[in-house]
Amino acid sequence: MDRVNRYSAFLMLRLLICVGSSPLSVLFYTSSKVGLPAVLPCTVESHLESERAPHIQWQTVSDSVFERMGQEQFQGEAYINRADVPEHMLVKGNCSLFLQDVRFSDAGVYESYLVVGEPSKPVKSRIFLQSVQLVVVDHKAIRSVQLGSDLILDLHTHQAEQVIFQSSDDTDWTVLWEREGDVKKNGHLKEKDNKLILRRLSASSAGTYKVLDSQGLALSTVKVTITEPVLPKESEVLQIQSAYGKATTIVPPLSLITFFLVFEILCFSTG
Repeated sequence: MDRVNRYSAFLMLRLLICVGSSPLSVLFYTSSKVGLPAVLPCTVESHLESERAPHIQWQTVSDSVFERMGQEQFQGEAYINRADVPEHMLVKGNCSLFLQDVRFSDAGVYESYLVVGEPSKPVKSRIFLQSVQLVVVDHKAIRSVQLGSDLILDLHTHQAEQVIFQSSDDTDWTVLWEREGDVKKNGHLKEKDNKLILRRLSASSAGTYKVLDSQGLALSTVKVTITEPVLPKESEVLQIQSAYGKATTIVPPLSLITFFLVFEILCFSTG
C-alpha cells in the first residue's frame, strides 16, 4: 500500500512540474482575417546574456514554423515565403513572428524558444519564451449597390479558388467564377488585381456571394441588396424649376386682370 501511495505522489509531483513549466501556462491571443498578415508577439530581451544575435525558434505542436540565428534562417514547409522574425528587430529583443497571407490552417498555438549554448557545441538547451494562440476568421460584409452599377468583390488572397452565388429568392448556389476555370464568360464578369468585377447588376443580382478556398471554406461572405438609382440634387432642382415654370404659365395676363377690376368698380358705383 505504501508503494502505491509513493507512486501516486510521484505522479502528482510530475504533473505539477509539467503544468508549471508548460508553455500553455502563459498564453497570449491574437487574431487575423484570412489572407491578411498576422503578428505573434514575443520578447527575448530579458533572457539575453551576450551581445551575440539570439537564436530563436517558433513551432506549433506538430510543425516547425521558423528559426533564425543571425542571417541564417529556416522556414517550415507550410510557411515557405510567409514566416519571418526580422533580424533588425530580433537584435533589439523583439522576437515576434510575422506571418503573411494567413490561412485557416495556420490557426492554433505557437511556441517560441531561445536556443542557448556555444555554437561550437552540438548539445544546446532551449528556454521557453512565449505561447500565442492564433485565431483566423473570415471576412463578412453587407453591400448596397444601385441597379445597373458594378459590384467589386475582393478575393482577398490567392487562396481564393471559387466564387458562388445564392439569389435572395432561391436556395441553390451557382458557381460564378473559378480560378483557372471557364465559368460564365459572358462579358459581365472580370477578374483584375485579385478582385472580381460583376458588371451592370440587375434586380436578380441581389443575394449572397461567397469566396471559397480549395477546401470549400468561405474566405468571405458578402450580402448584396440592389437599390433604385437616386437622382442627383441638380436634377431635382431642375425638376422643381420646370414644375414652377409650368405653374406660372396658367396665371391670367395682366390685361385680363385689369378688365375684371374695372368691371368690379363700375358695378360697385352703380349699386
